[in-house]
Amino acid sequence: MARIPPEKPARKGGKFGTKARKGDEPELSRARSVLPPPAGLDVMPRLFQADDLRDDGKTRVEIQASGEECAALAEAYGLAAVASLSGTLFLAKRGPVVRVTGTLVAQVTQTCVVTLEPFEAKIDDKIERDYAPEAYVLAAWEELSRLEAAGSQEPIADPPDPFLEGGKIDLGALLAESLALALDPYPKKPGVEFASPEDPAAGADESPFAVLARLKGQAGPDGSA
Repeated sequence: MARIPPEKPARKGGKFGTKARKGDEPELSRARSVLPPPAGLDVMPRLFQADDLRDDGKTRVEIQASGEECAALAEAYGLAAVASLSGTLFLAKRGPVVRVTGTLVAQVTQTCVVTLEPFEAKIDDKIERDYAPEAYVLAAWEELSRLEAAGSQEPIADPPDPFLEGGKIDLGALLAESLALALDPYPKKPGVEFASPEDPAAGADESPFAVLARLKGQAGPDGSA
């Protein structure tokens, strides 16, 4: 599905969303499509003024979620618990674009989809996101649309996210969204495997021939069960 530039960024829940043109279905970013409400901006805001960045180096920011924020994230993402969430982020300015890179570390309690038992899991993932002024983002979407319409075979990078009002970046929202993307959508407790619904009695190492022989042994003299 071809991506289209937004006509106008619309504020939704403290964020900029994409307003679709009539008859078109916009392709949302992965983060926006999987995140349940409330979004990270509402749960743990950490606003950073982009103008405070120097052009000649990186700025390091450490983020640690509070207990209340961890509880809110657990509720938002359907987790049994979020014991901790922290991030180390580096912001670098490249012209009008601010690139944010770094890592997040979290300790969460998920529910096994097989046994329905809670289990603890450590999340350790990388973060990379670009931000830019609204006008730059709109121009980037228009250029992307032009290249796709022309059938360009070159790799096309996603446009940056727009700054919030006043040229700010919400690093807390970025960390919360990155946690959502790093979660296993079908978590399984370590050592647990899915059982075959066709023959739950069969062992994991049982060969197909052994299964066939066992099934034949269950049939009567005339071949009926």
